[in-house]
Parts: sequence; structure tokens; C-alpha cells
Amino acid sequence: MTSKNLTISSNSFIFIFVGFVLILIAGFRPIGIDGDSLNYVSVLHISLSEANFIDKEPAFWIINELNRILFGGNEQTFFLIFAILGVSLKLIAIRKYSLLPILSIFTYVSMYFVLHEMTQIRAGVATAIFLFALEDIKNRNFKGYFLKTILAMLFHYSAIIMLLVYFINPNKLNTKLFLTLPILGILLAIFKDISLSIFSNITSVLPQFIGSKIELYILLLYDGKFSDINIFNFLYLSLIFIYYFSLLNYRKMKSQYDIIFIKISGIMLFSFYFFTFLPVLAFRVSEFFGVIFIFLIPHVLLTIKQKSIASIPFIIWLMIYFIFIMVMQNLHF
Repeated sequence: MTSKNLTISSNSFIFIFVGFVLILIAGFRPIGIDGDSLNYVSVLHISLSEANFIDKEPAFWIINELNRILFGGNEQTFFLIFAILGVSLKLIAIRKYSLLPILSIFTYVSMYFVLHEMTQIRAGVATAIFLFALEDIKNRNFKGYFLKTILAMLFHYSAIIMLLVYFINPNKLNTKLFLTLPILGILLAIFKDISLSIFSNITSVLPQFIGSKIELYILLLYDGKFSDINIFNFLYLSLIFIYYFSLLNYRKMKSQYDIIFIKISGIMLFSFYFFTFLPVLAFRVSEFFGVIFIFLIPHVLLTIKQKSIASIPFIIWLMIYFIFIMVMQNLHF
């Protein structure tokens, strides 16, 4: 009993310590070190009555207003609030779902901490809320899932895509269908005029706050403002490998949420390739759903007998990704 209690206490200490450090790093980062903080600082003086709810979501403006009232619009306290929300919620979700929580923390820090808690701070909170909604998919609780979707949309309108994955079956996996999803996505990426034609017809039925942004992206696309995506880039080829490995070994996986993780990762890969005609949308949608790799990558290791040895290439891959993509491409020193 003592040993067990000590283990639980040690894990709790690690979570609290890591959370505290990550919150301080994200909350007190130098303004301008990331791609978005200068833009946020430029609107911190705007009151709630003057807020543009098409440009940014209600939760952003409410937090901004509270920060103005309580802290005089201080830049650091504003980012600290978002850091507390984004980091804390994700770490709680890791405690809730992960069978290898320490490796999930390492995966989160390597793949999403810089992106979500230091750059896309609104999406960072929205994706954390999405993680808590996975329980509603498992329990077929549409009311709870819908409410979490609305809450996530208050932080980032892109969270409306959560509605696409609620209806997946959390208990059965059609391997033939999900084996073909990335392949179909790659084919649509190669013949992207088909994808663009399909999607252009859909935008007219989307809510204005979503449709207006997408129409702007499409106009920028026609003006040549977006460069082509390398569909065979390092990250997504790696994720395809992890996806297919998990798909072929899912019967060995031990979490009741693994089928949900696999299905959402398949949808994530398909969406990335489907939307390659519009890079900003391809990355936005795939990065939103891709947060489930925080759990899928560690759980894949549990299907391998020599998991301590197998974890070495995963850790090396995560370190390479963190240094050369997350840090070097997203932060400016």
C-alpha cells in the first residue's frame, strides 16, 4: 500500500511540476517570440463593446475584458490565463485517458505545446475541451458532446468540426474503410481541383462566421497567396506510419478509447490531404484532430513486447520534431 501510494504521489508531483513549468514558459514568454502574440497584444486595448466577433471568438473577448478590468490589460496576465487553461486542461485529459501518462506528456510537449499554448492559444483551449468530449463519444452522450462543442467554439470557431466525429462507432472498427481513408485523401490531394470544387459548394451552407473566413481563404488561394503543401512531408508520413501500425494492431491495444483515437487519426489524415488545396485549412483541421496522437503514440507502444526498446525511436522522432519543426519553425529567437 505504501509503495502504491508513493507511486501515485510521485506521478501527481510530476504532473504538477510539469504543468507549473509549462504554464510559466507559455505565460511569460517574450512577446513576439511566436507568430501570434504581437497580433494579440495589438487588440488588448479593445473593450468588449467594441469587439469584432467575426475576427475572434467570444471567449477571447471575455477573457480580454476580464484582464482589462482586473489587471489593467496587462499583456503577461492575458497570456498567463490562456496558458493556465490550455496546459491544465490537457494535462488533466492525459491523466484521464493515457495508459502511459509520462510518455503522453512528452508527446504533448514535443508536438503541441509550442503550437497550441505559445502560438494558437485560442485553438489550444478548444482542443483541450475536445479531448474531454471524447468521453461523450464513448458514452454516446450527444447532449454533453454538443455542449462541449459549443464551449470549444467560444474559444475557436474551427471547433465546429467536432460535430463530424461524434457519430463514429466507439466500439467497432471497419478496418477496410479506415485503411483506405489516407489513400483516398492522397488521391484527392493529387487531383485537388476535385476537392476544391466539392468544398466550394459546401461553403454557402456554413454559418457566416465560418463561411466568411473560408471564402477569404479561397480568394487568397486564387490570388496565389498560398504555396503548395508538400504532401509527403516528414510529419505526415510519420503519422501515417503510426496510424497504419495502430490500425493493424488495434486488437492488441488496451484502452477503451483506442478505437476512437484510431478513427479520429484516420479522419485527421484524410482531412489534411483533402484540404491541401487550401493549406491554412489543411493544417488547421488536421492539427485540431491530431491532438489525439498525444494518446495514440504511447498506446501503440503497448502493443510491442519490447516497449522499452521500441520507445527509443519514438522519443528520438519526437525530439527531432520538437527541435526542427516546433521550435525552429514556430519560434523566433
